[in-house]
Amino acid sequence: MSFFTDPSRRQERRQMLVNRVKKNAKHRRKWARREGISCLRLYDRDIPELPLVIDDYEGRLHASVFMHDEVDVSEGEALCLEWLGVVAESLGLNPEQVVLKVRSRQKGRQQYTKRDARGQRLEVGEAGLKFWVNLHDYLDTGLFLDHRQTRERVSSEAKGRRFLNLFAYTGSFTVHAAAGGASETTTVDSTQSYLSWAQDNLVLNLFDGPEHRFERADVRAFLSDEAERIRQGLMPRYDLAVLDPPTFSNSKSAHPPFDVRRHHGELFNRLYQVMSRGGILYFSNNAQRFSLDAELEKRWEITEVTQESVPLDFQQKRPHRCWRCLRR
Repeated sequence: MSFFTDPSRRQERRQMLVNRVKKNAKHRRKWARREGISCLRLYDRDIPELPLVIDDYEGRLHASVFMHDEVDVSEGEALCLEWLGVVAESLGLNPEQVVLKVRSRQKGRQQYTKRDARGQRLEVGEAGLKFWVNLHDYLDTGLFLDHRQTRERVSSEAKGRRFLNLFAYTGSFTVHAAAGGASETTTVDSTQSYLSWAQDNLVLNLFDGPEHRFERADVRAFLSDEAERIRQGLMPRYDLAVLDPPTFSNSKSAHPPFDVRRHHGELFNRLYQVMSRGGILYFSNNAQRFSLDAELEKRWEITEVTQESVPLDFQQKRPHRCWRCLRR
């Protein structure tokens, strides 16, 4: 029985939550200060009957709760906000700045659809760079904290390379590539609002020159068109790329609907046509029971780097898998 449906133990469980978050915060905040990290995960369903995820965005708690169908959502939401207010106070934070999202099973790109219209953006820092996040309007904030290490990898390998960011979302990988000295960047997403957000992130970091290109397109169609331009000698190949697709997408631009388990091999084959020999691809996804197509080894030298790519504050529950792929 969950804490929503068992009122007899609510006070006890609230204290369990407070104690666990405080314990995690004491350890992780010290580590974050050493690493120059200002946004971090404090709790990820550590206690099974308390199915919350809590992140700290520079002193503002952003939380998600996973509710079963039998739970009254309004009652559960009110209870969670009350508990999170107590958690915030225990950490010395303002309980009025707590943001709570109620999560349910998502299909396609529902997790990216707008939920509110406040338009309130917060500037946060990472590795000396700046990013806009929105804690209210979408289920996700615009910055996936679990890919902090992967972004630093991209930055360290970007110097002098032509960089391609596919399923780019708000362009955080592009910002890191630009900061690492990429000669050019191309950022691709099917949603204009996220491309605009990506542009704002680059401008925020003073990367607003013509060498930074943005394309609203279905990734598969984009790669086909790009391969044709390369064959015609209209542009050079890419040297570094990031492919971090959704598990599934049935958006209007996805024809047919995209499933990473079934279609990642197709994407690799298309990327092979646009990348230079020795080019580096970082491929990541968070699909359950994912298996990499064995045929890809014929064209790519593939090394799984998941362990190195998951930061300390996400190691309790592995959020993704990641591979470094070298084009043969």
